[in-house]
Amino acid sequence: MRIAIFSNAYLPSISGVVNSITLFRKGLIAAGHEVHVFAPEYEKYEDKEPYIFRFPALDLSDQLDISIIVPIKNLIEPAVVGVKPALIHSQHPIWMGDLAVAFARTLNIPLVFTFHTQYEKYAQHYAPIAPKLAGLITEEVVKRYLRHCQHVVVPTESIREMLAKDYGIERGVSVVPTPVDLAKFQDIQPEKVRASFGLEGKEVLLFVGRLAREKGLDMLLQAFTLIHEQRPGVRLLLLGRGPYEDALKTKLAKLGFNDLVILAGAVPHEVVPGYYSAADLFVFPSTTETQGLVIIEAMATGLTVVAVRAPGAVDVLAEGGGVLTENKPEAFAREVVDILADSGRQRELRDKARRAVRRYSISDATARMLNAYETTLDSWESRDQER
Repeated sequence: MRIAIFSNAYLPSISGVVNSITLFRKGLIAAGHEVHVFAPEYEKYEDKEPYIFRFPALDLSDQLDISIIVPIKNLIEPAVVGVKPALIHSQHPIWMGDLAVAFARTLNIPLVFTFHTQYEKYAQHYAPIAPKLAGLITEEVVKRYLRHCQHVVVPTESIREMLAKDYGIERGVSVVPTPVDLAKFQDIQPEKVRASFGLEGKEVLLFVGRLAREKGLDMLLQAFTLIHEQRPGVRLLLLGRGPYEDALKTKLAKLGFNDLVILAGAVPHEVVPGYYSAADLFVFPSTTETQGLVIIEAMATGLTVVAVRAPGAVDVLAEGGGVLTENKPEAFAREVVDILADSGRQRELRDKARRAVRRYSISDATARMLNAYETTLDSWESRDQER
């Protein structure tokens, strides 16, 4: 099968969407399929693998993890038509997503869309004025986009339920969790990361992700204040960059936390497993995720997770490996302190995490994605026969 993936972000950008594309691409190629990626170009970055098509873009990765493709259909058309894909798989509902709709129509092939993000929540966080209105407008944009899609892929069951409730989409939906390359998170030694930040002998809480307001970082800092009062040896390690970084630095200075909360910045994805292995607990305060890929990565190292009860985290932690809390500093802090104080419970949760994460292997997730593709193509061919 020849598949065309359209995305507003790709390597070298680091994000959940990019991880999803790269891992599914790896799995699909291993299964004998041909994957073509249509994505923005990045300054001074050259692809080393075939079938990656780049186009001029305005880079917004510091703010939104995406780029705006110059929307000139004629610029991209020769490459897309030349590929002759069986289907187009869109990763975003705007920009490259719009072009995906146009080319699916031109080539008379089905359009698959992965619902990666709770878009209306992000719009509310980033809108400088009238955030509720921005959320409503964004929801309407997504609704219109979904009408063009023959099949929608969601990473969790709770997002499938949200699609039915909020968008009226009940048919043509497949739950396909984003995979993790499990082998990369096994048998990692923590000493190097701990030594580089002076964390020997400390209890380390780890957050991995964009430093953005919608990630729940304000609540996490409030919870950390309560945690540190009870366990003075605890430290918080924040791995990532983002638009909220400067505000965080200001908050940390005011709280006197510069030595207690470490902003580690962004690191290449291949060294991230070392950070998971260096931690005692993984903390995840976000309520805007569709899956929470970093939760799965943490579990793959056997790291216990404490997360706010929200879509994504609820699904991933359904079989154990962590605990869910209310979105309140007191509740979050209480769970963290209780787990740190109970080594037996930590061991039990670590064992559950390692068992539960097996279902996120690349081969298993790829098989589910192929089933979604085949279902889409079968429905498309049946529709053509009925005409």
